[in-house]
Amino acid sequence: MHAGCSSSRFTRKCVAAVGGILASFILAAHPALAKLANCTGSAFAVPHLTVSSVADVAAAGSTPEYCQVAGVVVTDGEGAGPGSAQFVLKLPATWNNRFVFFGCGGNCGSVTSLSANGTDIAEALGLGYAVVNTDTGHEQSASTPDPTWILIAPGVPNTPGIIDFFYRAVHQVTVATKEYVKAYYGGEIQHAYFDGCSTGGRQSLVAGDRYPRDFDGLIAGDSVMDRSGQSAASLKQAKAFLNAYIPFATVTLVDAAIKASCDAADGVADGLIQNPAKCSFDPDSLVPATLTQAQADALKIYFETLKDSKGNIVYPGMSLSDLSTAGFEGQDEYKTAPTNPNAAEPWGAAGVGSTAWTLGDPGTRYYVEYDPGFDVNNAWPQSGDVIAADALKLLRERFAGADSYHPEKIHDFLHRGGKLILYHGFSDALVSAYRSIWFYSALAEQESGYSALQKSARLFMVPGMGHCAGGPGPNSFDTLKALDNWVTHGVAPDSIVATSSTGRTMPLCKYPEEPSYSGTGDVNSAANWTCRPDDHRLFEVGANGRAAGVGGDHDSDGDDTHRSGREDDDSRSRSGD
Repeated sequence: MHAGCSSSRFTRKCVAAVGGILASFILAAHPALAKLANCTGSAFAVPHLTVSSVADVAAAGSTPEYCQVAGVVVTDGEGAGPGSAQFVLKLPATWNNRFVFFGCGGNCGSVTSLSANGTDIAEALGLGYAVVNTDTGHEQSASTPDPTWILIAPGVPNTPGIIDFFYRAVHQVTVATKEYVKAYYGGEIQHAYFDGCSTGGRQSLVAGDRYPRDFDGLIAGDSVMDRSGQSAASLKQAKAFLNAYIPFATVTLVDAAIKASCDAADGVADGLIQNPAKCSFDPDSLVPATLTQAQADALKIYFETLKDSKGNIVYPGMSLSDLSTAGFEGQDEYKTAPTNPNAAEPWGAAGVGSTAWTLGDPGTRYYVEYDPGFDVNNAWPQSGDVIAADALKLLRERFAGADSYHPEKIHDFLHRGGKLILYHGFSDALVSAYRSIWFYSALAEQESGYSALQKSARLFMVPGMGHCAGGPGPNSFDTLKALDNWVTHGVAPDSIVATSSTGRTMPLCKYPEEPSYSGTGDVNSAANWTCRPDDHRLFEVGANGRAAGVGGDHDSDGDDTHRSGREDDDSRSRSGD
């Protein structure tokens, strides 16, 4: 998935979302004078690594000359048989003794499928980083929407390929390419980072969970950390509108009503909702003038939590902000009505439909049922906002190796000095922004409060941003420099300035702080906004936040319960230490 999207079709969309930034990173090798001494066809002797091509790539724009090494790492162990993962390693002419691994999108399956902070991708080589990425151990054709690589045959999973995708390939490519980097430059790597968004965000957290010594710092954006919950939530979102399609023109009217209700709650009506969870907007208020009752009911299902049949809340609802501009419809989500809502494939062909459907449907057929022909729409026990408890149990078993939402698993990484930057677009229409808040709140409880947690991990919510990019708010920002400054100099980022495509700037504040407008000056300038340590307004929750699971107890994995968004949470009472 674009991180988290479960089809190659959406992977292409995720790559396109970052636009020219990603394109600059995956440039094909240019013919160039071989000025880099070690950039030759001869490979360094690195166990399990085979080089397939080496090219000296000429400098272009802000990207310096670099040596591009493509090859394969043989994977093995970690509970599965042998496999192999392709990689591309880029070695700049001037090295800063640092290493960064960029995550991939969707089901990965290609060395060109990248999903990470676009600003970081664009600047890494120019800053001197050795840069690597991988296909995670399988190839998936862009013309094949279904993840067919998951099965050797119906009922027979490709266990090595699945384990490589879940966690093994990134780790073993990291180990091997680090050795190549050291041999190439004849020096040691001082600091290593993982930088990913969506599926890449999940990969970042998995690396910290399972291999706490692989990286010194992690960046995880819009993370599909709860892969099992995300699969079920995606189906909930898509199925809500099967019989209540809302045309884009109507969505824009809904969006306008939401802004009229919520925009000024942060103190300034500027077209940007700083805290969607604080809203108390009722879709029924638009019936019948704008919506039918069925459409309003569908929106309520979209906004509210997913529960199991025992009543446990298992995944948060979606944010209601920026539906018409951040991916819900018109960009990625529900732009086409299903041709037959009751068919096994409502849009007429497997792997086709709304993005939410193309996340949940193939993921269920291949990863969970091991049956490409399984009728998810009619046979999977999930209806409305409820999934059968036994189906949820099976989901969690199948995705156990991919899930990275258990706070105790990243304890070793944080306590050996690792630094973690999380971010999430508040208007993400694919992966609920509230899932990152759940995770960060659980980390705060584990680490004795927000003040203690912020010494090693910080979350930045991005108002108006869609899934890893896009949306009407300031959504271009630099996390790589912020992370490196934290790791190398001990300077934790209190805020990160973000810029929109229109030039608007605004500070992103560390959770639970919300940007505060000074009351004077241009609202489009970051100079007139501040982040205050005593400002905990992102804890404030209205009816929409409560419906989405922000501010109530929830059972996120069947055996633990924690609070999110509660003013009386003990961990929050200590956040002013």
